Amino acid sequence: MYKHRATMTDRRHQILILIAKGYNNRQIARKMGLSLSNTRMQKWRLYCYLGEIHTALDAVFMGLQMGLLKESDLAEQIREDIYDCKNEKQMYSYT
Repeated sequence: MYKHRATMTDRRHQILILIAKGYNNRQIARKMGLSLSNTRMQKWRLYCYLGEIHTALDAVFMGLQMGLLKESDLAEQIREDIYDCKNEKQMYSYT
């Protein structure tokens, strides 16, 4: 399987912060002055950088784990979803 080797750029870091604040692709594109297709590509490369990530919530979770995000960067709803996700992962872990 093809694995893109991505790097963390300032633009991708800004996109990660906007994802954590609850912005969707269209809002991110408008806020950063990018096309929608460019936003999707940057987001895909961000997900490649973070690992086997397929959802915005997973990206935010990994961003927190890697120290790329702070708790203050998170929207309230995202914070609640992350907290629920952490509890669920702990509940179903075998360790």
